[in-house]
Amino acid sequence: MNSILVRVSLALALLLASLFMLSCGASSNSRMLQSISVSPQTANGQVQFVATGTFNAPPFTVTPLPVNWCVQNPKSAQAALCGAFSPDVITSQGLANCETLAFSVTVNAEAPADPKLPLNTQAVPGVVGSATLVCP
Repeated sequence: MNSILVRVSLALALLLASLFMLSCGASSNSRMLQSISVSPQTANGQVQFVATGTFNAPPFTVTPLPVNWCVQNPKSAQAALCGAFSPDVITSQGLANCETLAFSVTVNAEAPADPKLPLNTQAVPGVVGSATLVCP
């Protein structure tokens, strides 16, 4: 009789633990980054860009979103690698300036879709948002 009670108690405990984990979000669908918006969308001179991430599960928005910042030179056919930002144009914190530029550039903010992954330093594609830095 005692062994039956122990088995039923263990089964009930496992069932309750499983239900608790599911209610706390431990499901097969993980929270993923859907999009990144960058503000301001257009700026000139010196500006602090801020990235906001939109996710498919709560919390739905995160501001500021940790991202890799990079610039894309419109005079180059080569795409910018966000793991290798240009510190003379934009810092790793999103502070940009036109001091070394005579033309406008696209500022990109990039992060992995899975928020559990570290920021991408190998320039593997992730979710990207962009803005424009207008320079004289």
